[in-house]
Amino acid sequence: MKKFLISLMFLFLISSVCALGVTPARTTIDFKPDLEKVVEFEIINSGGQDIGLTLSAQGDLGKYISLSSSEISLSSSEKSRILSYEVSLPDELSPGLHKGEVLITEVPQDAQLDGSYIQATLAVAIQLYVYVPYPGKYAVSKMIIYNAAPGEDVMFVFPVVSRGEFDLISVRANVDIYNKLNEKVGSFRTHSISVPSGEKKEIVYGWEADVPIGDYRAVAILIYDEGTINLEETFSIGSQELELQEISVNGFSLGEIAKLEMLVENKWSELISGVWTETKIMNNRGDLVSGFESASYDIDALSKKVFVSYWDTAGVRIGEYETEVSINYGDKSSKNNLRFKVEEDKLTIVGLGYVISAEADGESNILVTVLIITIVVLVLINLLWFLLLRKRMGK
Repeated sequence: MKKFLISLMFLFLISSVCALGVTPARTTIDFKPDLEKVVEFEIINSGGQDIGLTLSAQGDLGKYISLSSSEISLSSSEKSRILSYEVSLPDELSPGLHKGEVLITEVPQDAQLDGSYIQATLAVAIQLYVYVPYPGKYAVSKMIIYNAAPGEDVMFVFPVVSRGEFDLISVRANVDIYNKLNEKVGSFRTHSISVPSGEKKEIVYGWEADVPIGDYRAVAILIYDEGTINLEETFSIGSQELELQEISVNGFSLGEIAKLEMLVENKWSELISGVWTETKIMNNRGDLVSGFESASYDIDALSKKVFVSYWDTAGVRIGEYETEVSINYGDKSSKNNLRFKVEEDKLTIVGLGYVISAEADGESNILVTVLIITIVVLVLINLLWFLLLRKRMGK
């Protein structure tokens, strides 16, 4: 009974998500004193139903948002409608990220069943992000570490965003490596890069894993012109217990719910229970655009399992997105950093040493067809040339 109820709730949520969408899901603005801007957005009635909606501004920036309308109605024949809101920023805001949103909520149709009151609503939100530069120079960063086998290079990646008013002239990282006994087993210093104000760049360094198999801790100090950032992450040397091998996406269509199938291999000689995947999709600023999880599975020893998760792409724009897929089990987590390239009817996933495309089979078939036609044409040309040459020689 419990599984039935969970399944019913899942189906309800999927159908609910499909019935109401919005694009773009987020608008990002760089702060300017007394800025006034009109932001357009589109409400999508993908459920094809008569629906009444209310709109309200919320969050830190809610008081600076003016809506063109607080209530609208969409008919079943109206697939979408373009609306707008006006942003009127003050002459100053504190440095950093400020958030607001426009909440779009369905006006519920009341129902009575056996004397009990039932009410269900749909709601989607449009986010507004305003970045206020920090005075002088200011950097935001994190440390991403890719596990490796003994003797191979452990890849360290430092994405750096310049959030200050001025460019960062010199950014580098000093890193110390510690084992489980808190003994320092290595250290290195990266090269230096410059990062213009408002932009993002990466420092990449390969550290040779000339250490025994095991878990390690990296302690880094990111040094930029007039400041420092302390960073710390753990990583492993040796074969991972669970490994993400591939991601398949079939029939992708932007604006709809995409089904992602992730093939995970258990390299351990024992069954691993309660495994689930979590996917985080970020824009070029490093902000979270979408996040979703799979159900929980058990993977037998030395076997593979397909993990299914669903991504609601309503409001997602065409472009490239940095993506983190985590395989979680117990108190452990294995992270994989990928890139999603989103097109209107195609999702390409870059990473894991290869590229997987939702249209790979179709493209492959087209290529084979073109090659066959080309070979046939060349054979016919050669045959024709041979016959003409023979005819001339006969004369």
